[in-house]
Amino acid sequence: MDGGEPVNPVTTTIDAGIDELPATSRFDPRRHLRIPGLFDLWLEPGPRGGLVVPAEPSATLTARGIADLVRRSGEPADDVRILTGDGARNGDLFSEVAGLLGHDVLVSPDGAEIRHRRRGDAAVGPSHAVPLDRITRRPMDWMVIQPPDLATPLPGWFAVDRGVVRPRTGVVGLPLPAGLALATRADFVHRRAVAHRLTSTSDALVTVAVTARAAGFLVGDYSGTQKVHGGEQLAALLGDLPLYGCDLRLWFTWPSDPQEQRSLAAQAQEFAERTGATVWTPPPGGSAELVDGGRDLRALDPAGSPAEWQAHRPEYAAGPLALRATPDGLLVSVSARPRIAVADAPIGPPHPGLPDAAQGPLTVPATALPRPGLITEGRRAQGYGPPWLPPGQQVNAEEFEAFVVCPMEPARAVAEGIPSAELFVIALLDPGPVPDDSHLIRVRVAPGGAIPMATLRSHIPARLQHLRGVNDAYLLPAARLDRVSPRGGFRTYQFGRLVPTAECGGGPLRIHCSSRARTIAGLPNDVRRWPETGTRRAYALVPASGGRLPRGWLRLYRKAPPARPGRLMLEVRVPRGRTIDVMSTAEMIVRLDRVRHQAERLRDAGVELILGSRSYERVQVRRAYLAHENAWQRVPGTEPGPLPAILTRVQPSIPT
Repeated sequence: MDGGEPVNPVTTTIDAGIDELPATSRFDPRRHLRIPGLFDLWLEPGPRGGLVVPAEPSATLTARGIADLVRRSGEPADDVRILTGDGARNGDLFSEVAGLLGHDVLVSPDGAEIRHRRRGDAAVGPSHAVPLDRITRRPMDWMVIQPPDLATPLPGWFAVDRGVVRPRTGVVGLPLPAGLALATRADFVHRRAVAHRLTSTSDALVTVAVTARAAGFLVGDYSGTQKVHGGEQLAALLGDLPLYGCDLRLWFTWPSDPQEQRSLAAQAQEFAERTGATVWTPPPGGSAELVDGGRDLRALDPAGSPAEWQAHRPEYAAGPLALRATPDGLLVSVSARPRIAVADAPIGPPHPGLPDAAQGPLTVPATALPRPGLITEGRRAQGYGPPWLPPGQQVNAEEFEAFVVCPMEPARAVAEGIPSAELFVIALLDPGPVPDDSHLIRVRVAPGGAIPMATLRSHIPARLQHLRGVNDAYLLPAARLDRVSPRGGFRTYQFGRLVPTAECGGGPLRIHCSSRARTIAGLPNDVRRWPETGTRRAYALVPASGGRLPRGWLRLYRKAPPARPGRLMLEVRVPRGRTIDVMSTAEMIVRLDRVRHQAERLRDAGVELILGSRSYERVQVRRAYLAHENAWQRVPGTEPGPLPAILTRVQPSIPT
């Protein structure tokens, strides 16, 4: 036994001092401690790069393959822990796994190996797996990779203490700026992401997010169980919050059954009586949604239209209400100025009622524009543009107007195209929730030019899932932008005002493909990928010495290019879907005449394939060749391996 370790075999060295190095042993799957709710997957580096299951070393795993392994063997609600050293080096792979599963993935940091933490008596019981720094031999914390579209700084389901993963205990609660979000194991990841988006910090209003279920409030605990509580029990669970005399809004969706609604209303009143707070709820049958860029909540009626919050006051509450409900679904201080009603106004002289900072054109009140009627298109109707949008969508049957948020001055956006990496833009009927100082374009949409997000009939990409639940939002697909005409430009000002900034007539709306991600080279997110199946051979040209891989993307060739002096040709193996097929992408989007993109320029320059820098590690080099007398001569001694590692190894060996 190492010196300083307790004799009691039940006590682990996790309780020892921070400066004391723990006693560890080689990772042994037979003595591994399983943690309920956490699916452990043991992977190893494969002989050809990537990761493999130790029992099948020849089959390199993709993100979808890992997700399928988890689904076949684990529980649907489980988080995943990858038991392999240097797990962070495959961060993109595991981030994709997290997105496919909708749950957190725990991986070891870079520079760590997986060891078992020994107990006082090495022969007693299973052991915790911990990441251990290879140099200092100190434990490192597991890295928690959340689903990309639901990622937040908020904690995960499990606690991590100096390399040891431990289950949490008690009621599942996530912090809100002034309140708490109650969750269950089934909705924890989604509830965490939504809770993080609420950024209002008003001390005058407490928010409690909870799920309504069976005429009560559904509360879960970290053991994985859940229970429906009444108003009195919910008040007891929230006893640590200073609720007496405050205003509290319940963020939930009402049940559709009228009897359950009446029972739930009684429980909300009981909750108010027990806490001494004024409890605000959406109207029966309605719900609450995030607005104002996620900073506030708005109440909706059963049809999804803005509606007033309803107050449940304790019987002996004294004094008038401190808050009032507005018709557009918000809660504001009684002393706040009322929100102005719907109206149109031309561009005019400075408004005398505005402060000096806002002097300029006349303000236009901002409220929801009317909804259009809908019709379902036939399967032979004109296409939409995004490849994931199948035919037969519901579209507007009549002309209507809406607002499009754009990241630049409206006049410039109309002239150059709205910067976007998507083959669509989103239009809103209600510009009120848009953050202050944003740019808007008011557009008129002809019949068939818009698809309401609430009726979207498609499996949309994961990066866009958050749009599905947006009320009064319409998708304007690229192939239908010839039916969208700009009417004017606006800038949001204060609360519920728009300042007209420019006339924007003169042609349909356009999209300018641009993105901060340099890896897509001025192309949209929706591109054709290569190879479609399996792993295929391709070739890359890089400097023979002293050069590095480009930071954005690398051009690949399907066939070996002619020999070029001073260049190194690498024969690589490309996994499925890792490159952009420029030729096919150009053919797909060239028909979208309202989209500006780089596909045609790349195609005219002879670029066939683009490998994004995020995929460099996933591409394996098989052979290297150096130009010699107008022919490629193989560089001897080149061992297969990941592209960056092989380039670093081969370039210094090339004579200058």
